[in-house]
Amino acid sequence: MIYKNQLENLKNAEIGKKYQILGKITNINKGDNFYNIDVLLTETEIINIKIENRNLVLITEKIYIFEVIRNLKSNKYYWICQSSNLIENILNLEETYQYYRLFFVCAPLSFEKADFLINKYINKIKNYNLNKITTALYNKYKLPFLISPAAFKMHHNYYGGLAYHTTNMLQITLNLAERYNFLNLDLLYAGIILHDMFKVKEFNFSKKEYTKEGILLGHLVLAVNYVHEEAVLFNIQDTEEILLLKHLLISHHGLLEYGALKTPQTGEAFLLWHLDNIDAKLTSLGETLAKTSAGSFSEPLAVFEKKSLYKPNL
Repeated sequence: MIYKNQLENLKNAEIGKKYQILGKITNINKGDNFYNIDVLLTETEIINIKIENRNLVLITEKIYIFEVIRNLKSNKYYWICQSSNLIENILNLEETYQYYRLFFVCAPLSFEKADFLINKYINKIKNYNLNKITTALYNKYKLPFLISPAAFKMHHNYYGGLAYHTTNMLQITLNLAERYNFLNLDLLYAGIILHDMFKVKEFNFSKKEYTKEGILLGHLVLAVNYVHEEAVLFNIQDTEEILLLKHLLISHHGLLEYGALKTPQTGEAFLLWHLDNIDAKLTSLGETLAKTSAGSFSEPLAVFEKKSLYKPNL
């Protein structure tokens, strides 16, 4: 692993020799000729590196692998960066997850396991059009979808939270759909996988702020737009399946006052709304009760309108 001996290697670094370092960018100071980058290596160790300003797009609060060379000038040591890469672009999903856990709070489900589960349910979608659209969009946005939180505050607000929320919903769907067998599982699986996917376009999670598209449109409208664009590529934009899928996406908040653009008007849309609500609330409750003593009330929960819930002493 790159990370294992990097502090020792950097401490004993030779002038002019190339080294790899892995860390999280905490600050970027843009000069005329160089970026001065502060990189967090451990909880307490920060290194400053210089990168020639070549219109690089570097993002604070993201983890990179840098190739650096140690230089000496006027009796001062400094590091010059030769290259930089986001870890998710060059490492596998399991390695990426393990490194994210060093720097951030993450979902208990790894990125690799989430990817396996989501692909498992995509493969269960027998309807050709729904499978085609879901597969295409998942493959296009897989990395940010697997890594991103689901929200800033409300629920699953940690890295990997968006995919964790999605896999929870997928796994609790089958028994309900089999009990109420008029429901279409293909439509449900596609709707669950895509319902929050475009939060990756709605939010800038590194900066903890909404994007322009997020402010002006929101993830429900973005989802319908991206589904329609993809459907046009496959010439399936006017099919019943795509119409119903779009309805699930714009109605999954359930009520207009909760941000739904339409209230659910199919059984699948109704169930998607409640699955979304159940997992958001119960996952948040479970995480909070784990820190709450039996026989006492939890801290106020945003997903329960800031109510405190009781942890039974049983």
